[in-house]
Amino acid sequence: MKKVLILNPYLSTLGGGEKHMGYFCRSLEHYYHGRVCIDILVFNTYGVDVYAKDYVTVEDLNRQFGLKLQRTKIKKIDLGFSKNRLEWMQNKKDVEKISKRYDLFVNFMFLSRHIGRAKVNIYECFFPPKRFAQEWKGLKKLLGIYYDFAFYHSYRRFISNSMYTNHWLAQYWKAGRKNTVICPPVFLEHEIQGRYQEAEKKNVIISVGRFFVGTHSKKQLSMVQFFARHAEKFLDYEYHLVGAVSEKQEDVAYLKQVKEAAALSKHIYIHENCSYKELLSLYRAAKIFWHSTGYGEDEDLEPEKMEHFGITTVEAMSFGAVPVVINKGGQKETVEEGVHGYRWDTEEECVEKTCQLIKNNALRTAMANKCVKAAKKYSIEVFHKLNQEVFYELKI
Repeated sequence: MKKVLILNPYLSTLGGGEKHMGYFCRSLEHYYHGRVCIDILVFNTYGVDVYAKDYVTVEDLNRQFGLKLQRTKIKKIDLGFSKNRLEWMQNKKDVEKISKRYDLFVNFMFLSRHIGRAKVNIYECFFPPKRFAQEWKGLKKLLGIYYDFAFYHSYRRFISNSMYTNHWLAQYWKAGRKNTVICPPVFLEHEIQGRYQEAEKKNVIISVGRFFVGTHSKKQLSMVQFFARHAEKFLDYEYHLVGAVSEKQEDVAYLKQVKEAAALSKHIYIHENCSYKELLSLYRAAKIFWHSTGYGEDEDLEPEKMEHFGITTVEAMSFGAVPVVINKGGQKETVEEGVHGYRWDTEEECVEKTCQLIKNNALRTAMANKCVKAAKKYSIEVFHKLNQEVFYELKI
């Protein structure tokens, strides 16, 4: 019986990264034919009480993403919020010590620099962390060089979620055979059949993503303001925003800001922590998909603030919702300008390109059909196949 530890302290958000992780667990369960015990490691550090009665369960994970995990459970530990670098390093070492008890450690934590201490270690790279040696100065820089060496060499494979992420992995660390690109799983191949039905479409623009601040925030507030400021151009349209929100005070406060801005228009609707079934219904109705992660940020100075792949963009495309997304990060890989969607750099471009689709129904439907075709390469089957090739290669 193989023992696997998955590090993901953001489990309660049930966002795109958690869907990615869930299907990775499914790949492991299939690969080991059920002869595996998988623990998802979570802790209290980020202001979420993992011991609360309503904390997310594996059943919630299954329900949210249509999974059937049977050999996976949640492992909870108490780590206090680190007030300084010393406490942060101690928390880091505590997690690393736990990984030592397992056959396989898979790091699904965003920007993590935890050293893998299992028999085999894999780093699922949503975006690479910077080296300690890039941030520490003086004598600490020498210590940083040691930690960097230990971190990088502890992992047998770095699996990036996009070419964009892989580019920055090579910039911050190294390019080489350790690095592999496997795009996140979005849907089963049979699920995409018939998803796009023009007769089901309504005058709806949709955005999907967690309501949170920091790192790669989805910038819903900016998009609500776009819609409200140009209300006269969207008179016949509704704007629906879908997303989970954590218990963190700053995230709750951000959602409150979004709601206050949305209240300025009677055509903006917020679906907070909605069910998977409701999400699919909204995708079916939507004609246009908006995404703005990285808006107002410098892609070269802070590339981690961009959308590193964009699962929801591909999900929307599979339903024939034409993407109008920011021209940054992984969106440049998934959305080909003028073919199956548009990319924008400014508010004015976003509004102008959205209006082109609103005014030209033939253009929109032609793009919608191309969206469905382009989305097919991001299937769960392809994801499983590529992961199992890595498992076989690593002989785990």
